[in-house]
Amino acid sequence: MEQQTPSPAEFDRPFREQYGCIIGVDEAGRGPLAGPVTAAAVSFAQNTDHPLIRDSKKLSEKQRETAYAWIIEHAEKWSVHSLGVQAINRMNILQAALSAMQRAVEKFGQAPGLVLIDGTQVPEAIRDRSKAVVDGDSRSFSIAAASILAKVSRDRMMRRWGEIFPEYGFEQHKGYGTAAHLKAIAEHYPCPLHRRDFAPIKHWQLSERPDRHILGKWGENWAIYYLILKGYHYVTRNYHGGNSGEIDIVMRRDDETYAMIEVKTVFYDNEALAAERIDESKIRKMMDAAEHYFYHLNIPEYFVKFEAVTVSGKDWFAPHIEHYQDIL
Repeated sequence: MEQQTPSPAEFDRPFREQYGCIIGVDEAGRGPLAGPVTAAAVSFAQNTDHPLIRDSKKLSEKQRETAYAWIIEHAEKWSVHSLGVQAINRMNILQAALSAMQRAVEKFGQAPGLVLIDGTQVPEAIRDRSKAVVDGDSRSFSIAAASILAKVSRDRMMRRWGEIFPEYGFEQHKGYGTAAHLKAIAEHYPCPLHRRDFAPIKHWQLSERPDRHILGKWGENWAIYYLILKGYHYVTRNYHGGNSGEIDIVMRRDDETYAMIEVKTVFYDNEALAAERIDESKIRKMMDAAEHYFYHLNIPEYFVKFEAVTVSGKDWFAPHIEHYQDIL
């Protein structure tokens, strides 16, 4: 008689009996051209099961969201950790994925038990208590749950990046190399979320004299990305205050202060020249536009700072950025 393949929960059972606790681990985002790589770790009490917990790639987006909600409600413990594009560019995607998985597990503290990791490799730092499971997201309940946590968490981030960089359609393809995504890269050039060592981006040739619109967008994109990494929260960009002027970027700081930000960009190594373009006339127009912004949104009370970011250099993926936090 042909032996039946064990269910994901049954696959975990002998490991649980031997080690007491299982932490399932998986990652999402190893293959896309843009965005972070995200890892998740999760553990459950004995005999926990649910028919929707299976390989995240075999679920619809709606099913994954439903499963995600069930997991965070019923898991004993869970964690998610992402590594961004700069880390991926620095250490390569495999090492970034392994590092993200390691950090997700480390958030559990000194939890006992066995760590089951999808794939063929495990992070060196937790090798002594880990086991790699080929096709683990299809075979193991714990790994499948981790795959859902990682996928949903990363997709949510990419939808938010889609709001910030709308011309690329990240909310649709999540950074994968679809035809629409490749077309957007060709039209708008790579943005800070793109992985510089992934084909076809690594073969992309930049014009010696980029179009002024493209160059301005490049500077704004990097300014936004830089400020988000510093803890700012994106609100909107290119706000036109009628005859009052324009605000390049509106953001919020952690202290709830609005930041009205002017961006100046030069595509050569002369940050001082970019800074010189922020004169008193420009600042007055920013102030008028900011007053129009708060009036238009009916915000009667607010704290606001006027700031500037300069973007310079000729490395499209690593510009020189200076941030001036108070230009009044």
